[in-house]
Formats: sequence, structure tokens, C-alpha cells
Amino acid sequence: MKTEFALDDFPAGLVVTTLEEREILFANRYFYQISQQQPQTGARIGLAFTAASKIIIESFVMPMLLHQGHCTEIQLSLQMEAAEPVPVLVNARVIQDADRKLIYWVISIAQQRDSLYQELVNLRNDLEQRAEKLEVLSQTDELTGLLNRRAFISRAGTLIKQALRHKLSYAFFMIDIDHFKQINDQHGHDVGDDVLHQVAQLLASNSRADDILARIGGEEFAMITLNQNHESPIQFAERILTLLRAEKIQGIKVTVSLGLAISAKASFEQLYKGADILLYEAKNQGRNRLVWRDIDGE
Repeated sequence: MKTEFALDDFPAGLVVTTLEEREILFANRYFYQISQQQPQTGARIGLAFTAASKIIIESFVMPMLLHQGHCTEIQLSLQMEAAEPVPVLVNARVIQDADRKLIYWVISIAQQRDSLYQELVNLRNDLEQRAEKLEVLSQTDELTGLLNRRAFISRAGTLIKQALRHKLSYAFFMIDIDHFKQINDQHGHDVGDDVLHQVAQLLASNSRADDILARIGGEEFAMITLNQNHESPIQFAERILTLLRAEKIQGIKVTVSLGLAISAKASFEQLYKGADILLYEAKNQGRNRLVWRDIDGE
């Protein structure tokens, strides 16, 4: 059984033109519908396009057709009489027909493609933003907003490498809120949480932008900093002690103990261990104090 295929029913504009003048020899009904053109003898395909698209046809599409014989997925715009130009996707190929060369054009509306593309772009941007937020959340202590232990360890290693490269000494602080269990037991966990938050804010507001500060667990905080021509780490620690002694949080007198290890060559693990030992020395000496040491001299 013979089946006839009607080119007018194709959901794309099908056009055949001469190579030199681009005179329309054939165009299906869909092309005339989307271009709002009327079939007429001697009409040229360029008349359907905007001025900018005509420039693209002459400067890019035609050279491609003459050189390679085909041009694919070129976005142009159809000129509408009483509406905004309509974006279309154009594919074209040169075909030898008897004694002359013809151009076969396929023109499809690109609005839906552009819409889908924009949706994909928006979706990608949304996923990237969510990924960034998840990355921040994965590195942040929810209660205090400081870095968490995992992020602190990662960034501290980078800072130590930087210090070694520039031959700078560096300092590791271990900071522990004194008698924190008593605060929770006597005043409740909500008050304890507020104490943690307020201490974290005090530490953050008094540290420098390139210092690495984190809550590493419970009531313990840690900070690593490069020793540059600014306030020494010992002065910083003493200032933190003084600031806390001068105010109350939720009406409670809050103090901290600090262990401070200073070095110009120690690894992160050595610094961490040294500062932790010094912290416990501060607690054993009565709390609310700083114990520090240059661990390179040990």
C-alpha cells in the first residue's frame, strides 16, 4: 500500500532555495505560518529574517555552506510585522540537483528550546547554590556559626603550610569554658547554649580575618593563627580573658581556660597535642587563666 507524506504537516519549516540568490523554490505551509510570509514568485528566504539575522546568514551561514556544504544549529530570528522577533533554529545543507545546486533549509521554533534551556540553567544555578549551602553547613557548627572540627583540621593544615613557606611562627589556642557542666545543670541547656554562642561571638569579633576559629566539641574552641607584626598570641589570649572577666552572660560569671602552643616548625598534630596539654595545666592551676609554651624548645 502506498503512503503519501504531506510536507505541510511537518512541525518544522521546510524550504528549498537556489544557492546564489536564495530564491524560494519550495516552502511548506508550516514555514509560511511561522514566518507570517505569503507565498510569492521570486521571494527570497532572507526577507523572513531580522536585519541582524541577515548579517549572520551572509557572514557565517553562506560561507559555511559554500565551504563545507552544510551548517547546523544556527540560531536566528524571524521578523514579525506586529510582534517581537521569533527565535528559530536553522539547519541547512547544499544539495546538487541536476545542473544546479540548491539549499535545503529546516527551520524550527526555538522558543521552547530556549525556555527549556533557561529552565536547565536556572535548575543548575539552584543546584549550585544548594551545593554551596550544603558545603557551608557541612563545615559549620550549627549552634555557634563557627567552623566545625572537620573544617578546622582541614584549614589549619593549609595555614601551617603557608606559615612554613613564609617562615612565620604560628600559634594554636585551645579554649575551654570553665565549669560548663554546672552552668547547664543549674541554669538549663538553653542558657548553656547561649553561653556557648556568646563566647563564640566574642572570640570571632576579636580575631583577625585570616585566623581559623572553630568549635571543636562541647564547650571547647580552637584557633590557629599566624604570628605577624600585630598583637602577639599571648596578648590576644590575655585580652580574651580580660573581656570575659568584665562581663556576665545571662547574669552568669563566665570564664575560660586557655592552652597556647607556639611553634615555627611543629605539625598540626604536635600543636594540637601541645595546646591540649597546656589547657589541662591551666585547669589544674585553678582555671580562668592562660598557660602557654613555645613547643619548639621542648
